[in-house]
Amino acid sequence: MATIQESFVLPSHGKLYAEEFNPRITLRSMTTEEEMKRLSPSDNEFENLAEIIDACIKEELPVKAYDMCIGDFQFLLHKLRVVTYGSDYKMMLQCPNCGEVVKSSVNLDDEEVHEFNEDEGLDLEITLPVTKHVIKLSLQTPRMLDVINSKAKEQRKKTKLNIKYEVMYTAMSLINTIDGQKANEMKKEKFVRELPLKDTNYILQKGDEINGKVGLDASVIAKCPNCTYEVVTNFRIQPEFFGPEVN
Repeated sequence: MATIQESFVLPSHGKLYAEEFNPRITLRSMTTEEEMKRLSPSDNEFENLAEIIDACIKEELPVKAYDMCIGDFQFLLHKLRVVTYGSDYKMMLQCPNCGEVVKSSVNLDDEEVHEFNEDEGLDLEITLPVTKHVIKLSLQTPRMLDVINSKAKEQRKKTKLNIKYEVMYTAMSLINTIDGQKANEMKKEKFVRELPLKDTNYILQKGDEINGKVGLDASVIAKCPNCTYEVVTNFRIQPEFFGPEVN
């Protein structure tokens, strides 16, 4: 089968898991069958993508993409796109200078990668500003994000209330231990529900900060083709990502 293969080093260096492994992996390009799988309806947004990534990795790793830290998962997703379609990615963006909505080209190979620094480590322990509880945070995974969305939908269906339960479940997913003690889901839910909002917001922001320390930089710089202004924007996966126009 004629496929393209490229090798990459995971941003985590394979050190953020229960079993350390060689971070150099080889990705092959996607097939038509895998694109059909990607487009198939699923209750879990990340599960199909993770299975496709696993199928395209040549090596046998001790951890599946679904259970990798978000930094490694997003890195692999972007590199899979590069191997399959190339690094040129056209994003629709609105220029803050001239107001035009334009299509601008981004080179995915130019994205900044934050690599895990073993000497610095990751400080996962925080002290909440109001209650002073000491929380050890968890690195999020694609599986955890799917669980958050699933539980939130289930709660809305159960309560018949259009409430953003994702806030609570995201905070719960980020909590590993409370004051040095492991907590089951019931205890964590009660804990988060009763937390002062300032503490919950602190958990959410620190979680984003820590999860963002490994992996791709979420921002991109693109030049507006209309006025040449340099636009700094958050990276977004648009239809062009897995379905680029044929020139």
